[in-house]
Amino acid sequence: MADQIVNFSTTLSKEVKELFERYCKTKGVCMNHFLENAIFEKLKDLMDVEIISDREFEDAIE
Repeated sequence: MADQIVNFSTTLSKEVKELFERYCKTKGVCMNHFLENAIFEKLKDLMDVEIISDREFEDAIE
């Protein structure tokens, strides 16, 4: 997925951070891997919604 690795910093509430850590630990998932995949999937979903919205205004092909 990534050609280059970069650092990314964010701020989370204590509750979200603890839930995130607990989830990753119980599932045996690397936190970095989980975050990268979650961000990537969310972006793909949002981009798909934009494409669908844009196509709603196109003329229908009969």
